[in-house]
Amino acid sequence: MKRVKVLLVEDNPFTRSTVAASLRSEDCVIVEAVGTAKEAMRAIEEHDVDCAVVDLHLGPGPSGIDLAHGLRRVNPDVGIVILTSYADPRLLAGSQRPLPPRAVYAVKNDIDSTEELREKVDLALGAIERPLNMVSGYVPLTDTQMEILRMVADGLTNAEIARRRVVTDRAVETAVARIVAKLGIDVNEGSNARVLLTQAYYSLIGGGRAD
Repeated sequence: MKRVKVLLVEDNPFTRSTVAASLRSEDCVIVEAVGTAKEAMRAIEEHDVDCAVVDLHLGPGPSGIDLAHGLRRVNPDVGIVILTSYADPRLLAGSQRPLPPRAVYAVKNDIDSTEELREKVDLALGAIERPLNMVSGYVPLTDTQMEILRMVADGLTNAEIARRRVVTDRAVETAVARIVAKLGIDVNEGSNARVLLTQAYYSLIGGGRAD
């Protein structure tokens, strides 16, 4: 197995150390492990990097996808793995840029071993063939539906959502019903669709708060 030089970008210190240890166990060399986009841009200038493993949510400022595009401007050949708890980047913000070409979107909850993490790195480097049916970071909602889902999870009423989107309450009610159907949520008598949607949202972002 080829030793791969990895730049790790993760704002949570515990997760950063855990991912770094996992990568090292799979014959990766961590050239630097940093917590901010600014540090990452400095590191890509200073080091020979094969692959960058980048968290999607880096706090205020650029997202991991924004950073990935910046890293590619400096090093067009660098492999990119977006490693995140978010099942879809639009769950973080609806206006996310597309992933850079050949980038791999990897959801932490779907990775069960260090070997699977190394496989994501190898996919990003083109060292192994990418499956034809590989889908990166997709929840079956439109951008508008994703935005409404985030608003529901934030506790906004249909009327508040309607005012923000400049539509009728009825339009929001219909949109919410479609989101429930698309996510396959079973709303039984006595259950609250908004509570179930909120639970689904936090499950899709890995169980944590979005802020």
